[in-house]
Amino acid sequence: MTIKELLTQTEKKLKDSCERPRFEAELLLAYHLKKERTYLHAFDDHQVQKIEQFDALVARRANHEPYEYIVGEASFYDLSLAVERGVLIPRPETEILIDLVAKIIEREKIEIIAEIGIGSGAISVVLARKFPHLKILATDISELPIRVAYQNIRRFGVEDQITLIHSNLLDKVDTSVELIISNPPYIAEDFLLASNVVDYEPKEALFGGVVGDELLKKIVMDAQRRNVRYLACEMGYDQKAPMEQFFREIGIKSYKFYQDLAKFDRGFVITF
Repeated sequence: MTIKELLTQTEKKLKDSCERPRFEAELLLAYHLKKERTYLHAFDDHQVQKIEQFDALVARRANHEPYEYIVGEASFYDLSLAVERGVLIPRPETEILIDLVAKIIEREKIEIIAEIGIGSGAISVVLARKFPHLKILATDISELPIRVAYQNIRRFGVEDQITLIHSNLLDKVDTSVELIISNPPYIAEDFLLASNVVDYEPKEALFGGVVGDELLKKIVMDAQRRNVRYLACEMGYDQKAPMEQFFREIGIKSYKFYQDLAKFDRGFVITF
């Protein structure tokens, strides 16, 4: 079967499992052939070998498994990060959080920070590459993300900057830090997620409690208790009002919320 014929067939198989079936068909075939997508258009009359193996990849995507888990890679910022089931796939909106924190690090000449919930290592790796002087204490409650994060830390050569700690929040971190950054679980338990998310991605990295903001509030209180200078967190689009009320209740006066590119409330930065 030619590339052109196979792409047409695959597009039909994926029409119910993703928004851009043709695009994802091309991504999967390029991955299978170990070629760039441009190759598919330039040589669409070429015969495809090992179609059974390719069909197995397509079947996984047709069953709503995220593309990133199928190929074991996720694009984030300017990086390609290793990911696997059990580790949250980094989202583009988290790049906004990184950019905000980068401005603070540069302006305040911050030297040591902590990340809560390192996941794939996306946030810490990007910040370490931006600031070669920066030291990062990165925690996660699960061992699998720590293992995958270590792969990415080694891939980009920032082992000397990032210390991985198996810990709930910052419970096992005794060192003083100047800034805390986190993209924690913040989804309510009863919120209905798409099958490609809820059936595959780790629930402990998605759901933040019955209401959803319980873990966010714990992080804020911990940061306040530790006398850090800054805390930057991602949050749910509907959590601005309850978090703002909570800030007032515990005496936090200096904070700013930020929006994502779709103009949804997406996180906050607190100055203590």
